[in-house]
Amino acid sequence: MATAEELPFSWRDVEGLADLARLRLVLKTLPDGEIVAALEVARGRGRNDYPVRAMWRRALIAEVVFQHASVQSLLRELGRNPALLEICGFDPLPYQGAPVTELRDGHAVTRPAQVRSTVPSHWNFSRFLGSVVRLEDERGLVSDMIGSPRATLFEEVPGFGRCCLPV
Repeated sequence: MATAEELPFSWRDVEGLADLARLRLVLKTLPDGEIVAALEVARGRGRNDYPVRAMWRRALIAEVVFQHASVQSLLRELGRNPALLEICGFDPLPYQGAPVTELRDGHAVTRPAQVRSTVPSHWNFSRFLGSVVRLEDERGLVSDMIGSPRATLFEEVPGFGRCCLPV
C-alpha cells in the first residue's frame, strides 16, 4: 500500500493553494489537447466570439475546480473576476464595435458603439456543452483524458488504488 511519503505530491499543498493557483495547476497538467483540437474541428468556420479553449477551460474545468453549483454561478463569478477570465483565455476587456452612422432626415446621425461582454451567456455555454457531450458520445475523448493521469498514477505510485484504509 502507498503511504503519504511515497506520493509525488502532498494533498495538503494542493488544498492550501488559492483558487486561481489550483485552477492553473489543473490546466497545466490536464491532457486535454486532443479534446480541444476535436472541438475546434467541430466548430469549423463558425463564429469564434468565445474561443474553444476558453470555453473548455471555463465550461468544464473551472466550474469543477471551483465547485460551482450552477452555470449561472460561474458566469456571475466570471463577470466580476477579470483574473479568472484571463486564466480561462477570455479577454478581460469588453468588446466594443465600431460606431454606426446612418442618415436620418438628411442628417448623419452616429450611434455609439455597442459594448458586448466577454463573458459567454448561458445559451453560449449550453451549445458548447452540447458539442462536448456529442464528442464524448462519438469518440470518448473526455473519458480517455481522465483515464490517462489515473494510469500514470498507477505506474508511479506502488499500490495506488488498492486500499484507502488508515494505517
